Amino acid sequence: MKTVTASKLAELQKEAAEKPRRRTNYNLHEQLEDPIQRLCITGEPDTVFPPHRHLGKWELVTPLKGSFTYYIYNDHGEVVEKYDLKPGGDTLVLEMPAGTWHNCVFHEPGTTFLEVKRGPYAPFTPEELAPFAGIKPEV
Repeated sequence: MKTVTASKLAELQKEAAEKPRRRTNYNLHEQLEDPIQRLCITGEPDTVFPPHRHLGKWELVTPLKGSFTYYIYNDHGEVVEKYDLKPGGDTLVLEMPAGTWHNCVFHEPGTTFLEVKRGPYAPFTPEELAPFAGIKPEV
């Protein structure tokens, strides 16, 4: 049985605060090749999630702790939708269709959400990194 407890969230918050990227993942799936990826993502307000998309993969998020905003972009980099998520808030689950440009911003230390998306895990391709964000893929 796998659980996500309050003590696990506290552990993830400490871990995220100590990492250079200011975030960490806790995978619930067994392997990166699993057909459904399930993970907790915990981070600090100064972590950066560059705008990106997942080609051929939908993505679902739900807040566990703290608060964050998901931004949805069009192909020109204009914000077309935004969703504020927090436990007990108005939006509790957000599911994005495959190919949706998005990113999120954390508002509180230790903010954590559960993410579910199709696997297997694959690093971003150049087509999945938003050209409007000025990001160059690492080689």
